[in-house]
Amino acid sequence: MISMEMYEYIRFSHFRLKHSIRKINRTTGLDRKTIRKAVSGVSPQYRVNQPRKKKVIGPYMETIRSWLSQDKRVPKKQRHTVSRVHNRLVEEYGYFGSLSTTTLAVRELRLELDVSKKEVFIPSDPAKREGAEMDWGELYVDLAGKRTRVYLFTFRAKYSGKVFARLYPVMTQACFFDGHIRAFAYFEGVFNKVVYDNLKTAVKQVLKGRERIEQEAFVQFRNHYNYEAQFCSICKGSEKGGVEGSVGYVRRNFLTPIPKVSSLEGLNDQLLEKCLSHDLNITSSQTESVGELFNKEKTKLLFLPKSVYNNFTLHPAVVDKYLTVKLKRNRYSVPSGYRGKQVTVELGLDEVRIVYKNQLLARHKREHRRDYWIINPWHYLEALRRKPGAFGSSRILTEMEQSWDPVVKKTYDLQVKKYGQIEGTKEFISTLLYFKDRSYEDMIAALELSLEQKTVSKEIVAMIVEATTEGSNIIEEVGVSKIPAIANFSIPEADVKRFDILMEVSNG
Repeated sequence: MISMEMYEYIRFSHFRLKHSIRKINRTTGLDRKTIRKAVSGVSPQYRVNQPRKKKVIGPYMETIRSWLSQDKRVPKKQRHTVSRVHNRLVEEYGYFGSLSTTTLAVRELRLELDVSKKEVFIPSDPAKREGAEMDWGELYVDLAGKRTRVYLFTFRAKYSGKVFARLYPVMTQACFFDGHIRAFAYFEGVFNKVVYDNLKTAVKQVLKGRERIEQEAFVQFRNHYNYEAQFCSICKGSEKGGVEGSVGYVRRNFLTPIPKVSSLEGLNDQLLEKCLSHDLNITSSQTESVGELFNKEKTKLLFLPKSVYNNFTLHPAVVDKYLTVKLKRNRYSVPSGYRGKQVTVELGLDEVRIVYKNQLLARHKREHRRDYWIINPWHYLEALRRKPGAFGSSRILTEMEQSWDPVVKKTYDLQVKKYGQIEGTKEFISTLLYFKDRSYEDMIAALELSLEQKTVSKEIVAMIVEATTEGSNIIEEVGVSKIPAIANFSIPEADVKRFDILMEVSNG
C-alpha cells in the first residue's frame, strides 16, 4: 500500500507534468500496476491485518469473558472494573502482565459482549419539560470552626431551570418534607409532578418497573399538596439529570470554597440569595433568562394549600427519674412533678414539644446529634431546693454555665462564698425561683444591678425588681433608703417666718 503523499505525487506527475507511467516507474520504482491504479483514481486503503496474538493476556481472555458476562446480571455499581479484573488475575491466576494490557483486553471484550459502561442519553426538548425534580447531595462546611458534613436539598423546575437549595444537618424525612414546604413557598406554587430517586423517606418498597409502595407519611404529604410523584428506574438518576446537575452546580458555584460560618441558618440565608440571583442567568440554548422562563412556567403551577403541612410526628414516652423523656437516643427535660407520667412528644425538624393531657409542658430545640442531654434548668430548681448538695456536680449547673448569662454563675459563686456551700446554694436557687414567672431578661438585669452593689441576697434582688417594676429610679447604693418604713417617712418643712420673729424678740 502506498502512502497518500505518493498517491498525490503519481497523479500530479501524470496529469500535471504529463509524465508517462514508464517514467513514473523509473522515478519511483513502484510497480506499474500500482501506478495505473493511482492514475485511474483508486485511492490507497488501509488493509485489515491479522490481529496480533495476545501472548501475555491471551490465556486469560476466556476467564475475563466469563466475569464480564456474569456482570450483565448484577447491579452496575457492583460490576468488575478494569482494576478489579487485573487484581483478580494477579491474585487468583498469577498473572504478570501490565495493567494497560488488561485495560485493552477488557475494552475489547466489553464491546464484544455489549457490557460497556457508556450509557446513551436521550436529548429532551426544553419546551416540553414540565414538573420539577428533587435530589440530595452532600458537602462539607466549616461550622463554628469545625469541619462538618451537611446535606444539600435541591429542587429544580424542569422547564425554566429555576433552582431552590437548602442545607440540613441530617437527611431525615422531616428535613425532606421541610425542604418541599420551603421550595413550594419559594416557587409560590406546587408543581403537578415531581421526579425522585428511590429515597427511603418516600419509597417503602420498589416493585416491578416504575411501580412503588410509598411511605404512608409521604402519601399524606403529597395529598396535602395534591401533586404526583414519579420515581426513576433503579440506578437511573440520569432520568432526572437536570437536578443531578443542579446539585453539582450549587456545590461548585454557591458553596466553593468551603464556607466558614457560625451557624447553618446564616449560611442558608446566603444560599437563598444566590438562588434568587441565579434567575438572571441565561442557560445554553436559551434566549431568555431563568427568571423570564419561570414567569411562563409559573402560570401552570397549582395553588398552595391554605394551611402549611404540620411537619411534626407524635411519639409516646414516659418521664423517667431524671425528669427527662428519651427520644432518638437523646434526653429532653420536663418540669418537676411529672415523673412517671405518660406524655406525648411532638417531634419536628427544629423543635421538640412535650405535652401532657393537652397541656404543653416543655419546648426544646431539637438536637440531631446522638447521646445528648437537652436540659432546661428551670425544670429542676424545685427539686434542687430539696437537694442542694447535688447542684454543684449536676448537669443543671453545666447547662447554666454554657447557655445562661455569666452573671448567673457569678451570683452563685458569691452566694456560696458568703453563706457556705449548702446555704449558699439554697439562697441561689431561691433567688432564681423568684423569677419563675418573670422574664429571663428581667432576671439578668436584676442580678447585674445587685452585683454592681455587691449585694446578692434574695431580698435585695426582690427589692430591685419591685423598684424597677414601679418605675422608680435605683439609687447608686442600695441601702436603708429602700426600706419601706424609712422611705415612707416624711419630715415637716421648716417655717422660716417663725425664726424671724424669734430673732426680733431676742434683739428687743
